[in-house]
Amino acid sequence: MARFLLLVHGGNFKPAADALNALWLDAIRWGLLRDAHAALDRFDRIEVGFAYYGDSTNRLLRAAGREHDEQLDIADCSNALSELKQLDEPRRFRRARYEKLPGKTAFKELLADAGAPLSRALGLSERVAACVAPELAAYWQADHAFKAEVIERITRPLCAALQRNDDIMVLSHGLGSVATYDVFWQLSRGPDADSRAAKAKVNTWVTLGSPLGDEAVKKRLNGADRRGALCYPGNVLNWYNVSAEDDYLTHDKTLANDYSAMLGYRLVSRIRDFRIYNLAVRYGRSDPHCALGYLIHPRVTRLIADWLCADELTRDRSA
Repeated sequence: MARFLLLVHGGNFKPAADALNALWLDAIRWGLLRDAHAALDRFDRIEVGFAYYGDSTNRLLRAAGREHDEQLDIADCSNALSELKQLDEPRRFRRARYEKLPGKTAFKELLADAGAPLSRALGLSERVAACVAPELAAYWQADHAFKAEVIERITRPLCAALQRNDDIMVLSHGLGSVATYDVFWQLSRGPDADSRAAKAKVNTWVTLGSPLGDEAVKKRLNGADRRGALCYPGNVLNWYNVSAEDDYLTHDKTLANDYSAMLGYRLVSRIRDFRIYNLAVRYGRSDPHCALGYLIHPRVTRLIADWLCADELTRDRSA
């Protein structure tokens, strides 16, 4: 069975698809080179897809009056990744080093936390989202085309892999994890539920810096208005969630408790949460939501390596 890895980026401004894809692959490869040499060879032989919708987020943010210097963005991403590559041992990704990062602050996370209790009484979570992640707020708007564009970019490569019956891993960051969840639900519970793609399953889903534990997000997910098992997607076998300390988009850092009903309904075999320290520095300040800091982290490297080498692990256990 062929393996297929689908990468789904998050929100905010993004460089061109080729540049962003190269940065993500470089971060993943470097983590494997550091911690799992055998898996690196396998990684270089699999098909990797990239669900890119950066053109849509860029257009949305520019319409809101924000500016983006793509050349500077790529240079700063490259510099951030270069610094992360200097951490040549897994033990160097610990709290002591994180606490020494320049400009470390949890202000945005505190803002999101402050909005959580207020949203229940005053309906302010949309305002908080509009400040912290405007593209997420736009994703919620029923009259906005943004959600449909994002969903389509993810659905196309995922359906192709499902129809081939590939062994699939999906890595989703930030807003991309919300859209990926909606795609999973749409394929397994929506109008396309009888298609060939709907009957296949994703082996491993890894969410990075995901807001899926937020109550305001959960009530807007596809299927949130259904009852029982129909509330949830039924096409994922293993779900791993990785959340970084101070990541402003993951003030609720555990998803296993939020989606435990999926286990009760036997819709998924495993949901596990991991807490990490994201050591990425962007523009001279700690950025715990940075995708590159997640992708190169030893925990994410281990999840990818375990998926790549699953058949070897099975043989070793049966020997």
